[in-house]
Amino acid sequence: MQITSFSTDRYIIRPWRSVLSDPAARADLEDALARILTPEVLAHLPPSLTLGPGDRVADWIDAREAESDVLTVTTARDEELIGLVILAQDPDAALPTVHLGYLFAKSVWGRGAASEVVTGLVQSLRASAPVRLIGGVDPANPASARVLEKAGFARDPAQSSQDSTIYTKDLA
Repeated sequence: MQITSFSTDRYIIRPWRSVLSDPAARADLEDALARILTPEVLAHLPPSLTLGPGDRVADWIDAREAESDVLTVTTARDEELIGLVILAQDPDAALPTVHLGYLFAKSVWGRGAASEVVTGLVQSLRASAPVRLIGGVDPANPASARVLEKAGFARDPAQSSQDSTIYTKDLA
């Protein structure tokens, strides 16, 4: 499944591959992510997505690129980077399946950015149907759970655990 660009009323969401291939644009991305990837932003993400002391943002970017399709989220008004959408396709699933992750700068928390972007993602992926979307949420992060629920995801108790609540959405 090809992940493409899409936009919402306030945001432009596009694959970061072209940014990674341009040294000056990549340096700008690294600088922006160094400001966004704070301990508070990373607190509820899986350990593989966190930055430890001394970890380089450049290495974090390379690891995401190796394992996932990553989309940048920028404001439509001035193209300021405010977040990332991380999509990992499951090649072994019977139905095309995409694991969804996202992170947003603390400065946009509570302003509907995540809900707008995830809803836009669902709408853009309808053209790729059938596809199953799966999002895992730390139980200590109810705001992220609400984002998925607003976008039509349903809690999947069978896949959930004490450490992660799993939400799914099937696009037919």
